[in-house]
Amino acid sequence: MTHAVTKKTGRPAGVAQRSTATGRFGGAAPAAEQADPATPALAALLQQVERAVRAAYSTGRPTQLTVRLQGPSSQVDIDVEPLSADALPVDIEAEQALLGALLYDNDGFEHLGAALTAMDFYEPFHQRLFAAMEDAWRSGKLAEPILMAEQFSNDAAFRELGGVRYLADLVDRAPSTTDVPTFAARIGGLARRRRPPADDELEAALRDARARGESRAAEVLAAPDMLGADDFAGLIGATRETVRQKLKRREILGLQGAKRGVRYPAWQVSRDGGLLPGLPTVFELLGDSPWAVFRFLTQPSPALEGEAPKDRLRRGKVAEVLDLAESQARGDFG
Repeated sequence: MTHAVTKKTGRPAGVAQRSTATGRFGGAAPAAEQADPATPALAALLQQVERAVRAAYSTGRPTQLTVRLQGPSSQVDIDVEPLSADALPVDIEAEQALLGALLYDNDGFEHLGAALTAMDFYEPFHQRLFAAMEDAWRSGKLAEPILMAEQFSNDAAFRELGGVRYLADLVDRAPSTTDVPTFAARIGGLARRRRPPADDELEAALRDARARGESRAAEVLAAPDMLGADDFAGLIGATRETVRQKLKRREILGLQGAKRGVRYPAWQVSRDGGLLPGLPTVFELLGDSPWAVFRFLTQPSPALEGEAPKDRLRRGKVAEVLDLAESQARGDFG
């Protein structure tokens, strides 16, 4: 089973569906949290997701993005498929309730402030109706159904919705003016969720994700069992140059930090000084990222009865661990 993160995006296009719809749009953080900490791969993954999200928004159509991590590495596949408008974060009934309350009592505009704009409405006709009502109110006119019906008499969408009868129905079902702030907050909040994040928000998300990755990496590297090259060389009875060569051949695991240099987990050495068996093959299966291999080796696995792969390798159960690594490399893991 693959890990998947689904995003739903979209913008209004044409007359909206006449129903209440809900949805959720978030940032790329779930994928980012599984990327390699303290490496450029984190930023590359987030930027790949960002480009896909922006491309989906640019189509102007409801779109679903499914982001799948390939094994425990930072590689992703992004599937794009269309969605119905009902899948968007939209509440047509809230829009109708607010417009009806304002038509019934124009004093409701005083409770809106400047936060809500016509473009916050999903239904295009609601956008035009709200703008016309607001203009009438600001100019001292009474924004009531008859005046609005005259102004939109040639509007095709207005006629399709029922014309003056539609406005009358809005007024008949209008909630109290005291509920105007609640409906305005609902409409404005959903509008913000339908919009793509601004550039500064995306940059902030990238910075936060990098900071989380760097903080986690520093925490891992500061553990007592993370050794420097000299200490690790002494542990296995070799020279520092031998350690460097074994690291290059992926016979040992070394993690690069921003400040502490390469650190070597002591648990990859057995009591008799032997190295963890099967490690080069684990690297071959999972890719060249030491952090991805570290996560794989240290996370308990249901497939190993809750035991971490490193502990199985220390007991010589190499085939079981390699089977699990191959399975995860294919993406069929939970």
